[in-house]
Amino acid sequence: MTPSFFLFMSTTIMGTLIALSSTNWLYLWMGMELNLLSFIPLVASSHTLQETEASVKYFIIQAVGSGLMLTAGVMSTNPLSNFSFSPVIMTMFVISMTMKLGMAPCHQWLPHVMSSISWFMCMILATWQKISPMMLMIMLTPRETPLIIFIVVMLSAIVGGVGGMNQSQLRALLAYSSIGHMSWILITTQCSFNMFILYFSVYVLITVSLISLLMKSNSMLSKLSFSVSRMSMTMFALVMIVMFSLGGLPPFLGFFPKWLIINTLANNDLFIVVMVLITGSLMNLFYYFNMTFNFILAAPQTRKSFSTPMWCVITAMSCSITSLMLMIA
Repeated sequence: MTPSFFLFMSTTIMGTLIALSSTNWLYLWMGMELNLLSFIPLVASSHTLQETEASVKYFIIQAVGSGLMLTAGVMSTNPLSNFSFSPVIMTMFVISMTMKLGMAPCHQWLPHVMSSISWFMCMILATWQKISPMMLMIMLTPRETPLIIFIVVMLSAIVGGVGGMNQSQLRALLAYSSIGHMSWILITTQCSFNMFILYFSVYVLITVSLISLLMKSNSMLSKLSFSVSRMSMTMFALVMIVMFSLGGLPPFLGFFPKWLIINTLANNDLFIVVMVLITGSLMNLFYYFNMTFNFILAAPQTRKSFSTPMWCVITAMSCSITSLMLMIA
């Protein structure tokens, strides 16, 4: 770990913490900008053409989102001390956060950026960089959820499913999977803050486990079929357990928070939203099963053997065992 990497990683974390602990729009904007300006050098740390292009795309989108967010703060009645929103200001704020999160309809940049950066940066982008925008949307959304929130949730669920079905690159597929999961996390505004913490924690655990396994197997090939066919049987089994958990297939860990959200939304008579979310998850499971078929049909001689660390095995097994214990309890 180089000193520059440690410096920028520390300021990236600090920027998120400043944004979450801020009490006015100015500190909120400063924290998110500190996070942005610290993450850009990390993305372009390898100095390759692809990573440089990805860092420029990421900077432009995030800068526009920050500008819209700051404009929403200035247009509010008392921007330095009050987070009250009119419908127009609320719409502007939601659009700015969807740009930062990569949610539909402002999602086009996320698959391109994740396809061009390293696995470790993909992990940071899919987990830590989602915290401050999503927390702000959860905390600042009024008690009566505006219509734009439901529109963003349903669009992201469909885009996350349909977009992943046409992908042949592993990292782009994970980007569309992240878009789908953001829709589930955002709809927790209709549930409770504890539900948000539960789902986001499970999402981070599964995503970090999956990307760590892919980093271990050196799945850096662009084509999905090549990456899958070169995995060993043990590694592929672990990856599939984590991926099925990410897709919410019972009885794996990812199914439990989705089941709680569906139950809460059904009690609130939001059946249309429930149907759209379930449809998006089924499409996600389709391309996860497609990976399984690619592995089964691959020639055995193309597979390589990798030593799997014990912590990867324990993490993958916990994705299924923990869910079974929760459901029995």
